[in-house]
Amino acid sequence: MTHATNPPPRISFEGLTVDFGASRAVDHVTLSAVPGEIIGLLGHNGAGKSTVVNVATGAIGWTSGEIRIDGEPIPAGSTPRDIARIGVTVVHQEPALVPNLSILDNLELGRPAHGSRRERAAAAQAALERVGTDLPLDLPVATLSLGERQSVDLARGVLEGEIRVLFLDEPTAALGAEETAALHALIRSFAAAGAVVFYVSHRLPDILDVCTRIAVMNTGRLVMDQPAAGLRVEDLSEALAPGIVRAALVSARRGTLATEIEYGDRHLTAHRGEVVGLFGMAASDQFHLLESLYGLRADESRHRLEGRPYAPSDPSDALRRGVFYVPADRERDGLLSTFSARDNVLFPWYGHLGAAGWITPQTGGDLYERSRELLEVRGPAGDVPVSEFSGGNRQKHLLARWMFPQQPEVLLLAQPTQGVDVGAKVDIVRAIRALAEQGSTVLVASAESDEITSMCDRAYVLYGRRSAELHAGSTLTDEALLDTLLRLAGDSHSDEQNEVHPS
Repeated sequence: MTHATNPPPRISFEGLTVDFGASRAVDHVTLSAVPGEIIGLLGHNGAGKSTVVNVATGAIGWTSGEIRIDGEPIPAGSTPRDIARIGVTVVHQEPALVPNLSILDNLELGRPAHGSRRERAAAAQAALERVGTDLPLDLPVATLSLGERQSVDLARGVLEGEIRVLFLDEPTAALGAEETAALHALIRSFAAAGAVVFYVSHRLPDILDVCTRIAVMNTGRLVMDQPAAGLRVEDLSEALAPGIVRAALVSARRGTLATEIEYGDRHLTAHRGEVVGLFGMAASDQFHLLESLYGLRADESRHRLEGRPYAPSDPSDALRRGVFYVPADRERDGLLSTFSARDNVLFPWYGHLGAAGWITPQTGGDLYERSRELLEVRGPAGDVPVSEFSGGNRQKHLLARWMFPQQPEVLLLAQPTQGVDVGAKVDIVRAIRALAEQGSTVLVASAESDEITSMCDRAYVLYGRRSAELHAGSTLTDEALLDTLLRLAGDSHSDEQNEVHPS
């Protein structure tokens, strides 16, 4: 009588170790996955997860240990192209495509030409269809959205042959809810076809939505490996930052009414000492309201600041009134990458009077170091370019600019913890809460429910002309925010139908 034997894992890491000089980035990691698994790979910046991805896809070598695909070891020294041929594909947060070339040219770039142009185009179109899109092949990549560029990058892997292992690096960091849902459906289809998917992300709700298993790394080691079923965002936060599930929310000592927003039928308020959330769809009204409060956008909303009409003509007018703004895109709209870290915090304030006297390049050193301490900034000294810091620490520098040289009357934050790891998020939330306790009013606009629940005393959910208010505690949860948004969306669509088809 013969017994069936289980097939080998689709991919396995056996004692994987990676050293960079005297620094150990990955420390004897053993992890395997069978066909159909979707593994959320989590960890702080520097935890080792990106190194594992880079090793598995041939970008860098390893020091010791072994990687096997379907039981066969990957030879040391394999190039990314070698590994792509055996079915291992990676899609990075910003796909490596040439913007001024067409989709077809990008799909063929670096690949030997087989068959006629017509045959290659047919294969490329089939690859795009496999990843759920029917984009015309002659479109320039520069005209595509991020989600579409990710699809093209994934189609390149399909053209190499069967995708056996797929690594996704922060795939939803800049995607809206609909694009994220489409990507998750695609991920499930690849897993159903037998692929193993590794999903690297800081967006914990997205991880729990699609992953079947969770692996957490810390200081190069695997510290958690278990099924995703039954886990909550709080559980993952605890695994990533042991002992701190979330920054403790204290009952806000509400002071005087600081700001009011009237927009259509909505009347939104925020008091001194409060952190108030504005939650809605990606790129929606909550962000437009912040821009109007900062003088970047003229719209139909009406504002009052400290009981008086407030309509800033431009950002400098808002600054004079003590209204400061941290944009969502820190690289494009916030930081000056070639400037030093210190100057990125202090340059708007040079020549102004701070708490310790006039702020100048010569006198601002202590103020800069104090801001680093309050936000627990980690990294090199302040005289190096801010681009040399990690993403989370660059975000802390942008926040420090508008939190500490002068205390804001009203601080406007657009997705302040987007794309940062849980440890950096805890530091940022603590600093924001401390600022509110000192009497500032903070408005947080986000499309991420956990960003609102982690720091806000209460929140307004916005959709179209409708809004709803939720208070901290049992009513301000991720589920309640999303359910309320869906309800408002349904109510708005019903209103539109009634306007078109009156009863």
